[in-house]
Amino acid sequence: MSNDATTADLLAFALELADEADRLSMSFYRGDLGTTQKADGTLVTLADKAVEAHLRERISARFPAHSILGEEQGFAAGQPGEARWILDPIDGTHGFARGIPIWATLIACERDATIEVGVASAPALGTRWWAGRGLGAWRAATAVHDGAAEPIYVSTIASLAEGQVLHGSHRLCLARWGEAFQTILANAWRTRGLGDFWGHCLVAEGAAEVMLEGDISPWDIAALQVIVEEAGGHLTDGAGTRTIDAGYSVTSNAAIHETLLRALDPSRR
Repeated sequence: MSNDATTADLLAFALELADEADRLSMSFYRGDLGTTQKADGTLVTLADKAVEAHLRERISARFPAHSILGEEQGFAAGQPGEARWILDPIDGTHGFARGIPIWATLIACERDATIEVGVASAPALGTRWWAGRGLGAWRAATAVHDGAAEPIYVSTIASLAEGQVLHGSHRLCLARWGEAFQTILANAWRTRGLGDFWGHCLVAEGAAEVMLEGDISPWDIAALQVIVEEAGGHLTDGAGTRTIDAGYSVTSNAAIHETLLRALDPSRR
């Protein structure tokens, strides 16, 4: 069934799922979240669980042969050779739990080892970003797709000294890259700790040049990879390899990427 669906079909379905996830997540936001702490110390809310459960149910009903990987329920195997959906029901749970509006539902579909479709929907920010391979990257007000969407592109700034550098947890980035990370921040035009999905989307839409994440999981960046790439940027590991499985990520507009990789790893110079 995966091979019968076009990229446009998968993207249209992902956008439907995002509409439903938005309504469900917003019904919990700034309400009774039932927040608890997982074994790894991170938080989980009733919204995380409810949104992922709903998405899994809808995907399994539409594409029963597809695999699903999600932050809260792990991996459910489908048929060999079929597509895999990768879900983060609430990316930015810690902010969500504190009433901060920077959170999103991330929905990705991977086929033939390539992320083909990605949606990042942030209803509390009123904005959604999405992309499909060969279909470009787009931004619109949440749940508005007909006529109001606009294409997005990375910037052309090619110098770290002129670039806006964003990052996730300062502590985790420092643990990953050490002094090299501090040097990048010191030499950048401007820095901000805009973590989670938003930093990557800001690179994709040309508002920033770099987004660094020192510790992430595949569901944190799967949807974002195709959005960044279709906008003209790169999301890689420190060797420049396109992957969502490195445990960290280096995102940039294409123009600055090699300079960034050399700055993070002096052995590349």
